[in-house]
Amino acid sequence: MIAPHRDVLPSPLRRRLLLALAAGGFPAATAFAAELAPTPAQTEGPFYPTRIPADHDADLTQVAGQSAPAQGTRLYFSGHVLGTDGRPRRGATVELWQCDAFGRYHHAGDEGKPRDDAFQGYGVAVTDNEGRYAFKTIRPVAYSGRVPHLHLKVRTAEGATLTTQAYVKGDPTNGDPVLSGSSAASYERLSMTLAPAPAREAGALAGEFDIVLR
Repeated sequence: MIAPHRDVLPSPLRRRLLLALAAGGFPAATAFAAELAPTPAQTEGPFYPTRIPADHDADLTQVAGQSAPAQGTRLYFSGHVLGTDGRPRRGATVELWQCDAFGRYHHAGDEGKPRDDAFQGYGVAVTDNEGRYAFKTIRPVAYSGRVPHLHLKVRTAEGATLTTQAYVKGDPTNGDPVLSGSSAASYERLSMTLAPAPAREAGALAGEFDIVLR
């Protein structure tokens, strides 16, 4: 599992918790109570893997048996899986899949484009006791009809599930058929701010994306 990095700026949900704690010293569950709305669901899309690759760890930038690393800007992507009560959901399975630097999905019959065989395309992480997950991947890129995005599917042992997508705040959104049916509020909640992460590696970015389950 990719080790979580604690220097990334707190996500909006974490900032709200810290402010609440500073103001009144509430425990985490109380600070979040009645104020965490579930993360909006989004379509799984046509490119969920038709077969799960043998190498599906949380580092999508290096495929077992490939000497070359993936093309693209490195992205350290992490966050928390929480309930609407604010409690962390430990042991939750988080699946991530996305296209490679050429805009091509792997393991899904996405043909007719150049392909980066050094990119894993799909990975799985499991949340720790704090509900935290972490991936090393590449900054998502746009392809025909879609703005840059990451696909996510979350499952807990209690049976809660969510399929959604994470977007890059500040990227153009015009003409995306998935976003065209989303409200501005939903888009805001599904967007992440990317920041330089030189402590991880030169030229890398980091993004935080907390997920709230019903």
